[in-house]
Amino acid sequence: MHELAHILIILVGLLRAIGIASIIALIFLGARVRYIFITAILTVGGIFTTALSFLLGVLSFFHAVVYEFFAIGSILAMLYWAYKDKKNAPPPKPSENTRCALCSAVIRENKDYVVLKCADQYLFFDSEEHMKEFLKNIEEYKKFKKLNIGKPECYYSKTNGRWIQLKQEEV
Repeated sequence: MHELAHILIILVGLLRAIGIASIIALIFLGARVRYIFITAILTVGGIFTTALSFLLGVLSFFHAVVYEFFAIGSILAMLYWAYKDKKNAPPPKPSENTRCALCSAVIRENKDYVVLKCADQYLFFDSEEHMKEFLKNIEEYKKFKKLNIGKPECYYSKTNGRWIQLKQEEV
């Protein structure tokens, strides 16, 4: 019976380590609070499950182990969903003063526009043609407009409502 208790203690330690590491990763990822909250509940639930099983004998060993594996799998799935959710999130909405990076026209939230993601920065364009023109001569525009931006990764088209990866020849 002691061997089973040791297995359960190892599993709850693994769950705590994965849970705490996941909470820290979710915080640094900037994930929604619900993912952090659910991960914390699953982690604390695993600790209580072990206490109920090991100390009080309320739950059987089998039920405690099943919960531990369920919690570990759910936490890993939560990390995946939070990453996918963050990656597919729309860019910030343009403010009243946001201008096209090419022609300096004011970008209106209710009109079609394109957002180019360069590392952690966003450049707004009033059309996809303007963005492509900007990408053709990106080094010149960087110097002329004194832009300190990273390498372009993808763009968001308000018309399509999704992020589109840039092809290598576009960059």
